Amino acid sequence: MTAPTTPAVPDVDRIESRIAVDLAKRAALAAPVVMVGVGLWRGLDAAGAVGLALALIVANFLVAAAALGWAARRNPNLLMGVALFGFLGRLALITAIGVGIKALNIVDWPVFCITLVVGYFGLLCWELRSVSLSLASPGLKPGRHWE
Repeated sequence: MTAPTTPAVPDVDRIESRIAVDLAKRAALAAPVVMVGVGLWRGLDAAGAVGLALALIVANFLVAAAALGWAARRNPNLLMGVALFGFLGRLALITAIGVGIKALNIVDWPVFCITLVVGYFGLLCWELRSVSLSLASPGLKPGRHWE
């Protein structure tokens, strides 16, 4: 009788970057459709607002992934501080960019704000379908051989 085989553990190196790139791909898929739809509804300024907001969201995800990956590889104890203060710093930067955009009046401001909030949470919810909700890596979940 042979021992049950355990599934191979997936490579978790740079998982944060893979998730951020996946979010960027999803945003690239959604951006043209949303930009055309909103552009037909509210005009060219609104389409530009959607593009700018989605670009800002993607940049935020990519910078967060790079910072968290750097902290995790450097010193895991550093990870919580980088996560918290990095979030606060990026939030302040997004707010400053938003204030600048409002002052310059270059895009449709309400559409920019709505796209920023809805796009951020929409992309995260879209990604939930691809990310395991367990605390274990998918390769570490107990299979039938544990029952």
